Amino acid sequence: MHNGMVSSPEFGNSAMDYMDSPAQSSSISTQSPAGTAAAVDSQFVVKHNASAELYQMFKESVDLLLSGKVIIQEQALLLSKIMNLAAEMQIVFEDEKQYLLGDVLCSWAMKQQKLSIGSLWTQSMNYRDLDMIHHQFEYFGELLEQTMSGLTYLIERYPEHGLHDIYMKFHHIAHYFLYYSIIVSKQPPSVVVKCGEAENHRRSRFWFDTEIRVLGGSAFGLDSTNEGIEVKCFLITDDTAKQLLKNAYHPFGNEEFLISPPSSNFQKKSGHSLKAKFDDMRVAKKDTLRRDSVATKRYCLCYDIHLRSKHGIELIGKKVSLPFAVLVGPKTDVEAKLFLERSFADLVRKPLSEIPPTVSYDEMASAIEMKFQAIAETPQKSNEIIPVIQPRMFTNQTKHHLVSRLKPNAAAQISLEQFMKHPVAEEYTVKKSGSNDGEWKLVPFYEWYFKVAEIVNKYLYTMWSNGLIFGFCGKDEAEHLLRACSRSTLLIRFSDIEYGKIKITVRDKAGVIRHHWYDHTDLNGRGLAKELLANPKFSEVECIYPNINMEVALGGRQKPVDNRKPRFLQPTPVYFDNQGAATSAF
Repeated sequence: MHNGMVSSPEFGNSAMDYMDSPAQSSSISTQSPAGTAAAVDSQFVVKHNASAELYQMFKESVDLLLSGKVIIQEQALLLSKIMNLAAEMQIVFEDEKQYLLGDVLCSWAMKQQKLSIGSLWTQSMNYRDLDMIHHQFEYFGELLEQTMSGLTYLIERYPEHGLHDIYMKFHHIAHYFLYYSIIVSKQPPSVVVKCGEAENHRRSRFWFDTEIRVLGGSAFGLDSTNEGIEVKCFLITDDTAKQLLKNAYHPFGNEEFLISPPSSNFQKKSGHSLKAKFDDMRVAKKDTLRRDSVATKRYCLCYDIHLRSKHGIELIGKKVSLPFAVLVGPKTDVEAKLFLERSFADLVRKPLSEIPPTVSYDEMASAIEMKFQAIAETPQKSNEIIPVIQPRMFTNQTKHHLVSRLKPNAAAQISLEQFMKHPVAEEYTVKKSGSNDGEWKLVPFYEWYFKVAEIVNKYLYTMWSNGLIFGFCGKDEAEHLLRACSRSTLLIRFSDIEYGKIKITVRDKAGVIRHHWYDHTDLNGRGLAKELLANPKFSEVECIYPNINMEVALGGRQKPVDNRKPRFLQPTPVYFDNQGAATSAF
């Protein structure tokens, strides 16, 4: 093969791949192929069976020819048969390779991109699928390597019969397949907040984990040959990434920010694939940067790869992560744009592409559910560990309520401009002059929605996870739901209209419905669970919607504290019957 750079083909993992050329081949011994894949998708089984059947005929013919039992007059005929089989194998091997890379792995990478905005549990479920894909790659890799080994022996015995050209075609298939089996198996988050306000902000991400993984490759010795090999990581701008798409030799290094750790080593545990783990990654500024100038840029992690395998194949190139933002302090609008990019842009097949103008109802419903779950579980401090547990899922009612607020058209398509600009709530803001005067400001969907998720994260996570908060519904719907209740019941929901407020809709024993609200700042003083138990407005409420016993769920109401009443003059008990504190609970 030539020694020029091979650029990213029709499929690339997660974002972009850049590949340099392989070296020349060497020989190894022939071994029996593995059995057909078990417990994998049916399409792969069909394709792999076709490859395995042809390989078996090829192997039997090669073994017979090399056994010395074929007379000289018949060797040419058998050799011709072997070459015809090899030509057929090139076709079916190419088909199986393309299926594994262009269908199986590409589909996984596209799903990885969309799920990268979700909870750790959501991402971990997709990550587990790599184990099955790894086995599929192993099955195909074994057939491919053993075919090349058989051809190597034939070339040694019959060097003048054009077998080298056939071998090099398989060599090309192997090089392509092995290079694209190296993937960014764990992506950086869409937004990394660094410095300033980030230290006390819920979207602060002081650390994150990424990973480079080799799928399959055991038959080619990738795991045994490259254990301990160093992988360097650089933080580059998307402009540099675009240059690398055109020229894999484009010079680069850390730009504007430093990434730590700057390197890792490939390791292999028993029964697992070869991995280079970059744990607790952090971003540090190289120089003083303006917040606004940084917020408009996108960055990528670039991993420098150089691995060796059997048959003299060298895998040299760069693996580039999905793009992300590095913010000096939090900016919700930038986070929203990156959310749309990760959720809806085709970054796997079209690196650094733009988001589409519209998406379907189902796509939007799935994306906003995952984003809410991710914000809700974000740690408050950098040393907190997020438990990998299944988050609370949205009901169909919740999805419909939220997506309807984005005004889908008659074809159930949602304009992404609606997500960023459509006003759904209002916020009263006090003027900076110091007076109590203020004005109402319209709040777009993304800002209202992210604020609700933040409130759940800071104040209501346990109640939300336990199903005690109904969540997203309007005033009329809440009243309709409570009218069907036979006992006194309250329903906790997020205000559709008033930014950052929690609404408590109550149906009392007489069937009268009333509404109360709390600003999210009220919850700094006392948690909502304690407030509901202590506030006399809810003293006669028996259930939390739909029929959850309120005292059992929240821990029981506090008994009246008598030591605050005068004791020494011993007034009569009825003295306090019609008295109460004038101040509210806050």
